[in-house]
Parts: sequence; C-alpha cells; structure tokens
Amino acid sequence: MAFGYTRRDSAEPIADAVGYRQHGIWVSPDELQELMTGLRNAILPVLSNEATPERSRYLLSPILFPSESQ
Repeated sequence: MAFGYTRRDSAEPIADAVGYRQHGIWVSPDELQELMTGLRNAILPVLSNEATPERSRYLLSPILFPSESQ
C-alpha cells in the first residue's frame, strides 16, 4: 500500500519515480479502444517479470472513467 511506502525510513519518492498523473482527454469510442489497447500492449511485456535483485516491485493502478460533460 502506498501509505506503507511513505512511512518507510528508506522512502525516496523521487528516486523511486513515485507519482500520480491525471489528464482530461477527449476521445471517441474508437480512440478510447485504441488507447486501451496501447496501454495493455505497453504493460503486457513486464507483467510476467519475475523478482530479481535488480527489480523493485511497483504497483501500477490505471483508473479510467468518464467525467461530467463540460
């Protein structure tokens, strides 16, 4: 859990690339499908990575939902 991370004495958010981004985007249904496919394709290669001394475990939590129309 992220809160556990921030309580660690060894936490280094900048060095560990900790971050949160939120972008408002306007997309058609086809563009949304293309975006989702691209995200899946970007993540898929690392999903099967096994733990090694060189690897740190990260939690990646994409959230996508429609916002109110403006």
